[in-house]
Amino acid sequence: MKSNVRLWLLALLLTLGLVACGTTTDEPEAPADDQGTDVVEEEAGGEFPRTITDSLGNEVTIEEEPERVVSLIPSITETLFAIDKGDTVVGRTDFDNYPEEVEDIQSVGGMEFDVEQVLALEPDLVLSHGSGAHSSEGGLNQLREAGVTVVVVHDASSIDEVYDSIAMIGEATGADEQAATVISDMKEGFAALAEKAEAITDEERANVWVEVSPEPEIYTTGKGTFLDEMLTLINADNAAGDVEGWVQFSEEEAVAFQPDVIITTYGYYVEDPEKQVMARDGWQSVPAVENERVYDVHSDEVTRSGPRLVQGAEKLAELIYPDVFAE
Repeated sequence: MKSNVRLWLLALLLTLGLVACGTTTDEPEAPADDQGTDVVEEEAGGEFPRTITDSLGNEVTIEEEPERVVSLIPSITETLFAIDKGDTVVGRTDFDNYPEEVEDIQSVGGMEFDVEQVLALEPDLVLSHGSGAHSSEGGLNQLREAGVTVVVVHDASSIDEVYDSIAMIGEATGADEQAATVISDMKEGFAALAEKAEAITDEERANVWVEVSPEPEIYTTGKGTFLDEMLTLINADNAAGDVEGWVQFSEEEAVAFQPDVIITTYGYYVEDPEKQVMARDGWQSVPAVENERVYDVHSDEVTRSGPRLVQGAEKLAELIYPDVFAE
């Protein structure tokens, strides 16, 4: 069991780009406008060739609008489909699972991609990710040496940085306007949640414990993660908000937080996680267990750096504050 959990966490942190090193806001405000949309506006003409400075500082010239794209991380694949470039994707990773159409696309491997498989697909653009760029540096260099254009997208650790990543993907693929629309829609969605959250008083604020992996190795989410930022946005308190990133806690430490609500994110591989949490020895005095306020949300919607983060925040809001957010 321990080895399985460790493998899952490694995939979570390295492959899905969830390394959290940023900070969150102190007030439940919508993510602010930032330079992400400026990048889109600068290239609004959609003309090629164009030169992009990627997350590694490399100046990459894209001669023509890409027609065959290989994506090396699920968040990039999701974004390509969201900006109407899904029909250009000819390769993806084993972990890509959204939208459903990706199942029909050739996989080029998992945490380490197969260089030969990528080259066989004859891509004119490969989109990698900052979270895995160093571990896959050798493979990326082989692609570059073979004449393939490689762009390494920012490793976003905040919602504002997600906007930058979406803008960069749009810029690289000639979908500037579509990327700008996705970013605008996300900002509107978060702003609407923040506005509703203003109705929640300090006395009504919920203390929320989040589990991203189950016992015996319980991990939670701290500062510098999307989950922490979304809880702040909807005027909820992250029980582990004083720690940084993804941290392991003992059951005793978790119980000591006495959370009002417990959120799990591993229901896609653990059967009935809510029931398992409520059946734990020593947890019966926890308010969330006493009041049966244990809920599972899909990990991809609250940890993957893509357009569906708004859906994840909406789901959290509805579960934690149903009287305010549930329609």
